[in-house]
Amino acid sequence: MANSPPSPVSPSSTLSGEHDTTTENKSRSGRKHSSSSTALSSINKRPGVSWAGNGRPGKRHSWSRRRSASQEQVPRLEDDEEKPTAGMLATFSKPAAQGVGMKARRLSLSLPDEFVVDCCELDKEFKSSSLMPGKRGKCLGKGATAEVRIMARRGFNSEELVAVKEFRTRDKAESNEEYIQKIKSEYCIAKSLHHPNIVETLRLCTNHGRWNHVMEFCAHGELFSLVERKLFAGGAEGYYSADDRLCFFKQLLRGVDYLHSHGIAHRDIKLENLLLHKDGHLKISDFGVAEVFSGEHPGLRAAQGECGKNMTDVRLSAPGICGSLPYIAPEVLEKKGEYDPRPLDVWSCAIVYLTMTFGGCPWQAAKPEFEYYARFKKGWDEWLPEHPDGKIFDGVDGHPKCGKLFSLINPPAVKRLILKMLHPNPDMRITIREALETHFMKNVNCCCPENYEDPKCCVDASKGTKINKAVPMKKYLHHHIPPKPESKIGRALTHRFDMGDGY
Repeated sequence: MANSPPSPVSPSSTLSGEHDTTTENKSRSGRKHSSSSTALSSINKRPGVSWAGNGRPGKRHSWSRRRSASQEQVPRLEDDEEKPTAGMLATFSKPAAQGVGMKARRLSLSLPDEFVVDCCELDKEFKSSSLMPGKRGKCLGKGATAEVRIMARRGFNSEELVAVKEFRTRDKAESNEEYIQKIKSEYCIAKSLHHPNIVETLRLCTNHGRWNHVMEFCAHGELFSLVERKLFAGGAEGYYSADDRLCFFKQLLRGVDYLHSHGIAHRDIKLENLLLHKDGHLKISDFGVAEVFSGEHPGLRAAQGECGKNMTDVRLSAPGICGSLPYIAPEVLEKKGEYDPRPLDVWSCAIVYLTMTFGGCPWQAAKPEFEYYARFKKGWDEWLPEHPDGKIFDGVDGHPKCGKLFSLINPPAVKRLILKMLHPNPDMRITIREALETHFMKNVNCCCPENYEDPKCCVDASKGTKINKAVPMKKYLHHHIPPKPESKIGRALTHRFDMGDGY
């Protein structure tokens, strides 16, 4: 491998196998980055993006770049001809007009013209969190479809902060009725969810003709930003340990299991949509492309605002792409027909774990034309003929050999679980519930309550102290509160709230 710092390369030129350079003083959105082989050899001095193997020559993608940032790279493997994986890859989202989003929900589920949604004027229940008269609250971030600011509840002290997501204006290509229905659909789904690992949605409001979702404020921002700060880096320089990472992973699986057990698939699980609450618990956010695959839509009168009502058969999602390329399962990218959205979430959760562990997505997209995915798929193609049932087991030949990256995953039980979650055949892919019930995951220590009935909810995990003297003292295994960032305006607070570009 080369030992020089990564030379900048543009997203489009990297996809086509070309390389270009730019000056250090260009803006972050305009910076370009080199191939993964160079990125693996050293860590960027400034935040940036490292890319996976080259795509097809001359091939250019039509969608625009949405989010990207650098993350800690995979450990170097000296004198090894096989490159283990890419560094952090830019996350691509389909533009609003091209994403599936509400279109898929309307094809798979007949929705009424009017949702039963209670809303109010924003300034009647919430106020600016700024002490400066007339100044709006601090902006947490801007996404492709929304802007998020911190506000405060009226009638409460200043510590009762909320995050207010103001939606984009209506696109010219959609009617006003479609626009409102999309907003209300997302709100109804999010409002119906109540789990320790899912962001609570509080209110739907209007403000000067714009729609706003009000939700709980997660003080420590995205996991994406924490990985970008190299807090998950291996060795002595990393802040979070392997136990921390497994705890986060278990919380993610619990949250997704809750969704699936209530007939909802998220369809855009990625680091940007995973937030860290003030108590150090992981929270799943952004339900812009969520699919109600079974039961009544929470916006229907029959559901009475609850999810998981009258669940029967699984409704398949319409073909199409939504979300971020590195996290999307191969059956979705193929667009050959309708698909069960649950295996997509399983696949995405596994990619999240790999990205946390190695500081980068394992491939640009789960397509054979990309080098690292081709290597991964080759391992399965060679292993499956000898094991037609597709079941992974403990043993020398118990799983496919999918490249150097997967040889670095330890302990072996985690490697087997991740490979089960990344089975290229969605029918053979392990379910979220099965993943949670594996012997290994059952033994992962988790500091977050499993549900709101768990007595640990009565204890302040961030301080490790009793709230009520009658409650026995709990020993918390992890301390997930990140250190304060060096900058005055903490990047840990940033959240783009892209809503998966599901519009």
